[in-house]
Amino acid sequence: MKSVILMFIGGLLGGLIGPVTALVGVAAGYVLGRALTHSVAPKPSEEQSHCR
Repeated sequence: MKSVILMFIGGLLGGLIGPVTALVGVAAGYVLGRALTHSVAPKPSEEQSHCR
C-alpha cells in the first residue's frame, strides 16, 4: 500500500515540476527582457510619461 501512495505522490510531483519550471523560465525571461530594454534604450515617450 505504501508503494502505491509513493507512486501516486511521485506522479503528482513529476507532473507539476514540468509546468512550474516552464512558467518560471517564461517569467524570468520576461523580467530580464524588460530590465534590458529599459536599461539599454529608454524611449523619449516613456521618459515623458514618468515625469507626469
